[in-house]
Amino acid sequence: MDWNDLKFFLALAQAKSLSAAATRLGTSPSTVSRRIEALELALKVRLFRPHRDGYSLTEAGQSLVPEAELAGTRMRVFERNALETGDGLAGPVRIEAPELLGRDMLLPALIRFMEDYPAIRIELRSSVQPVQLAAEDADLVIRLVRPVRGNYRLRRVGAIRFGLYASADHVARHGTPGNPEDLHRHRMVGWTEDFAYLAMAAWLSGHCPGLRPSLRLTSLAAQVAAVEQGAGWAVLPDFIARPAGFLPGLASLPPLETDLWLLGHEQSLALPRVRLVRDHIAGVLKSKFYGPKLDD
Repeated sequence: MDWNDLKFFLALAQAKSLSAAATRLGTSPSTVSRRIEALELALKVRLFRPHRDGYSLTEAGQSLVPEAELAGTRMRVFERNALETGDGLAGPVRIEAPELLGRDMLLPALIRFMEDYPAIRIELRSSVQPVQLAAEDADLVIRLVRPVRGNYRLRRVGAIRFGLYASADHVARHGTPGNPEDLHRHRMVGWTEDFAYLAMAAWLSGHCPGLRPSLRLTSLAAQVAAVEQGAGWAVLPDFIARPAGFLPGLASLPPLETDLWLLGHEQSLALPRVRLVRDHIAGVLKSKFYGPKLDD
């Protein structure tokens, strides 16, 4: 079996037509058809069922999709690392980090780091949504939840504490809630419904059931900006809220605290530049956030 045929299988499974799959792969429909036929012959099983509107997976083909996706992902990582194994301290390092943590903590430290190692190129992607580890697109990943699967080595690098915060101007005009029930009478900045799974949203709804924020946003940076402009109270990380001069509310509530995990892809960590960046990030985060002794 030719392992390159896997990408043709996955492209046709996703695109559902020879022409669309060929466009994705930059080849011709006849090439896609020929490679699929070769794969079916090698596996001795029918993977696709042609019909007037395109192609659909057979039951056997559907059962192979998860394994094919995993094999394809690992092959991409292998090829990427094989192409980038020249100078040990030169080349790209891909990092995924939570929103604001990447911008406010990592970016300044990485800019200084790149002055010492100008041949290392950093790609930093930040989002409030955790990266899907199964895709294995990143060399290093920072997560607020310990993952239970994936080809990554884990390192705990501290803990982040969140609390309820508002601007000093908002507190001066509207006061401070005395208990969680009081929040129903105050303006709240929260998350849209599709982000209800986030720890910040769950913590707030757990302490104040039925609370309906007056302003719902999809970005932590937007929430910080909204609080700064007097929109109300929001659940924010201490490392952002305190330097901004925001005032805490309901300090008697148990704080939300989440562990901070630094993940390194097992294959990527074979590269000296990735290990160097990982250790630098670990040092930066350890100096910023408290927590027990790190464990590899």
